[in-house]
Amino acid sequence: MLLTVLSLGVSSCSKSPTAPSTALGVSSISPSQGSTTGGTNISINGANFASDATVTVGGVAATDVAMQSSSVLTAVVGAATSPGAGDVVVTSGGHSVTLARAFTFVAPSGTNQPPAITGIRSIGSHPNQPSGFADQDEIVTLISTVSDAETSTSSLTTTWSGPGSFSASEPITIWRLPATVSPTPSAVTATLTVTETYVEGAVTHKNVTTAPFVMQVHDSQKEILDLGEDFLTLFSQSQISSTDVLHNFSTACDRGDGYRSEKSDTDANRTYLREDFSKFTVARLTPVLVNFGGRCPFRARLADACSQFRVHWEATYIKAVDNHKVGDHETTTGIDYVTAVLENNRWRLCHSDFDGTATNPLTGLSRHVAW
Repeated sequence: MLLTVLSLGVSSCSKSPTAPSTALGVSSISPSQGSTTGGTNISINGANFASDATVTVGGVAATDVAMQSSSVLTAVVGAATSPGAGDVVVTSGGHSVTLARAFTFVAPSGTNQPPAITGIRSIGSHPNQPSGFADQDEIVTLISTVSDAETSTSSLTTTWSGPGSFSASEPITIWRLPATVSPTPSAVTATLTVTETYVEGAVTHKNVTTAPFVMQVHDSQKEILDLGEDFLTLFSQSQISSTDVLHNFSTACDRGDGYRSEKSDTDANRTYLREDFSKFTVARLTPVLVNFGGRCPFRARLADACSQFRVHWEATYIKAVDNHKVGDHETTTGIDYVTAVLENNRWRLCHSDFDGTATNPLTGLSRHVAW
């Protein structure tokens, strides 16, 4: 009876199952060679891969590592600094395993020339808008000129990167600029990347060319209205000189005629009137019309932008002129039309034209005034 029990015990031990191995393993890589320029898609076979797996090939981290199953990983090989065989290392679950010298980097011969980016220009939403100018949150069109000696441009891969968003259909790309930039204007750079892939022997190589495109991004509405309000506010303070009043005016636009005319008006105002700045009011009338090289509605002034302000002045005559005596009071209300031009990436004022009504508060008599 004892013998029988012992016999059964031995029989039971001989049939116990062996526990499965949980060791990380790598058995093969396919393909086993690729370009030093990087970009080779590889598949790694092994055992006990997990979702946290990382891969290096020849000491360079692979990208887009994905676990297809516990025994298969896919990845994209990075670029190598020199040709030759390199180790494939998989790390997962805190462990690493190496397949020694399993992948061979092959350098291109150098006979294939990279793509050439010979030009980039932008077309904005305003008439005659200069290339390289945009307003924040504006949608512009980018047009690039690309050539390659060996590969048709339709077979090249082009991508844009930078602030904002891009919708590409080369050679034309739609770029929506950032909604806000600070300060304005600010230089915002987009980068065009052109990739050519080609085969030498059994290895696929790539050539990559990049080019920056710098956009000067403005907030034209605010910038121009700020300039116009600054000018009118300074004009309304009699102690401020005409030179300081006109510090944001261009001396070049319209051959300087706008600057000279406004200086003459400001000097005359200082000679005959003393403004009561406490009664001065100004209101911005939006929107600003941006029309590069166009004409403004009032007096057909040639300018890049046209703005309007509703203004009210109250002044006292300090020198007799026409039918006005020293001490006479006058209120003036109307619209001031201020034009602007873009010079060296800065908005500058060009002309100021006023149209309104002047009233003697004692007599109630009114007259149309324009200057």
